Amino acid sequence: MKFILLTDLGKKPTRVGLLNNNSRSSGSLHIVSEARDFGAEATGIDYWRSWPYELILESIITYFNDDPEPWLALSGSIDGSSTDDFKKLVDDVKKQLPQLKVMLGGYRVPVGTKDWVDIAFIGRSTNLFRKWLNKEPLDEYIMSTEPLTLKNPYGEILEEPVSPIVVPEDFISNREVLVVETALGCKFDCSFCGYDFRNNKKPHLIDEEVLYNSLKTAHDMFGVTHFFFADDTINEVDVKLELVGRVVEQLDFKPSFMAFARLDVLGAKTHQIDLIEKAGIETLFFGIESFNPNVTKMIRKGGKPDKLMDTLRLFKKELPDAFTYANFIMGLTGDSEESIWKHGKMLVDEQLVTSAGCNALRLYENLENPDVESNIDKNPEKFGYELTGQDREWPELGYTSKTWKNDWIDVHQAEELAKEYDKFMADGLESVFTAHEILGIAGLFEDRLPWENYNRLLPIANKGQIKMLNKYIHNKSMFLKGK
Repeated sequence: MKFILLTDLGKKPTRVGLLNNNSRSSGSLHIVSEARDFGAEATGIDYWRSWPYELILESIITYFNDDPEPWLALSGSIDGSSTDDFKKLVDDVKKQLPQLKVMLGGYRVPVGTKDWVDIAFIGRSTNLFRKWLNKEPLDEYIMSTEPLTLKNPYGEILEEPVSPIVVPEDFISNREVLVVETALGCKFDCSFCGYDFRNNKKPHLIDEEVLYNSLKTAHDMFGVTHFFFADDTINEVDVKLELVGRVVEQLDFKPSFMAFARLDVLGAKTHQIDLIEKAGIETLFFGIESFNPNVTKMIRKGGKPDKLMDTLRLFKKELPDAFTYANFIMGLTGDSEESIWKHGKMLVDEQLVTSAGCNALRLYENLENPDVESNIDKNPEKFGYELTGQDREWPELGYTSKTWKNDWIDVHQAEELAKEYDKFMADGLESVFTAHEILGIAGLFEDRLPWENYNRLLPIANKGQIKMLNKYIHNKSMFLKGK
């Protein structure tokens, strides 16, 4: 058995143009390692839609080399856009290798009735992939049979946190970002969140040695120093921050981390600021959503406005060089334009965060996987929303988006207000980039510059990323061809 897994996160729109992705998927690296452990000849191909088409087609066919059981898999992009391109690639490979087997996977990959797919995995699927490789019984995980589609039961954590051990053939640049995790599962149950491992009171913590080896190997083999913690909330419990701090103390290099954090938890546990500093977490994404206490109660996020503001002031005082991004949701029941602009202007006037932005709330009806519906999606009336129609279908995501109104705004007004608010923040704060964007952009430069300097450097960053991409494509294609 030979196995190839394709991944592509694609380009990301920013406030000042498209940003080429320079982050490696930890989940896909882990899946490939599972295949290797099983005994398969397995490898991954990253950024696959950026390859010259004839080159990737030739490389795949050469690698399989008439293997009697070749498997070509796709880790679907978050926007679902890669599936059609993948089918074309599958069709062309099958012209020369009719024995090819096809696999789909991903957190939000819609499967439907795809007669060209042999098996699909929805959501986190390392454990199911392992069971499938070992031919273990899978009946309890079957979600559908056309094609055979497997998924973990809702709310059950059957996975391990992912911190992959890279290998030479991954050809990672020292300027790329590697995704890791300290834990899987989130103890919170935010009303707007569709994460299917939420409301888990005991997040599954990674082994300290595993995390250390993952970071150490990535650095020693490729010089990687920038990492993104994909945990839903890095500061939900002190032990996660303490774990990272212990690992950092053992490393012989200085890593730079980005992570999601809750501001209300930080306000109640201000000692976490020291833990964050010791852990080397220099970039933080605060999902504040709203400063309005009526809203925070409804969405199950705590903190009063004054307390939240004071926490931001304290954090800025203690860690002035950190990059902090504040995220808001426009259109939450109980909010108001007055509250939104009042607190937004305070952020700008006092420069309490490095950057901030927002999006309008969307309400979804999931077409294939109801486990990723939020509590608001499931019962909008309970949260003060009246559905007024259908906005559009998102077949590439498996969703239908609903139009809505509540006590102060409707979805279209919320979208316009979000654009206005987003521009206000971009113009008034130090950086135009989000936490994810700045991690990737800053990593492309040798020295860390003042955050505002990066606002003008997107074209240079993209040129650097393209140079890295071309080098990767060359090296990986040579490997696949056995040269």
